[in-house]
Amino acid sequence: MVGMFALAGGDEFQPEYDAPDRALVAAMPAGPGRIVIIPTAAGRQGPQQAMANGVRHFHRLAPHATVEGVPVIDAASANDPNLAARVASADMIYLTGGDPGHLVRALRGSEMLAALAAVAARGGIVAGASAGAMALGEMMRWGGGWEPGLNLVRGLVVLPHHPAAPQPREQARAGLNGSLVALGIPTGVVCLSRAQHPTTGEPDAWEVLGNYPVTLYRAQGTMQVPPGQSFSLT
Repeated sequence: MVGMFALAGGDEFQPEYDAPDRALVAAMPAGPGRIVIIPTAAGRQGPQQAMANGVRHFHRLAPHATVEGVPVIDAASANDPNLAARVASADMIYLTGGDPGHLVRALRGSEMLAALAAVAARGGIVAGASAGAMALGEMMRWGGGWEPGLNLVRGLVVLPHHPAAPQPREQARAGLNGSLVALGIPTGVVCLSRAQHPTTGEPDAWEVLGNYPVTLYRAQGTMQVPPGQSFSLT
């Protein structure tokens, strides 16, 4: 999927995300533009609060931007054409944390998923934290095993709330297809895609924003990428 993606480790909208999220705002294609908070993952856990937290956070970081929450909380609202149109015109979409299973079930095959893809296709940013980041990948660890994600970022599995130190590779990748990369992202860290693979067009060059390293678990081995550095999934 062509576009810019941002994957946050979790506990979003806290002060430790100020610097990484300012970098997201700076990367928006239309300057301050429109930022939309989608609380689907928190649809059964307080979506109004999740939206309010996101709106307050980005209003503080980008006072000249238009920031709003769009109440996509379940499959019915994910297929509301009016809500989808509001999301499709955004410059950045931010999926909050919560329940990744609920998020994927609500968005799979929906008008809202098409809106996310449309934003990415025209160069906007699709961001997710914790459950939101997990859902953007090809697979996600949930319910004691692996389940398909929304596959907007192919070849990737997100492990949120990851410790700064690497974990045993066999544990991190247990039961995972060998071709996929598992990406361990600590709380307070954002991985932002900066370029696409020249052949596939998929997000490939990623920058680490925050104060902790991220850990890549491949079938061939494990590597860490420190803050401010870039890495490739291929």
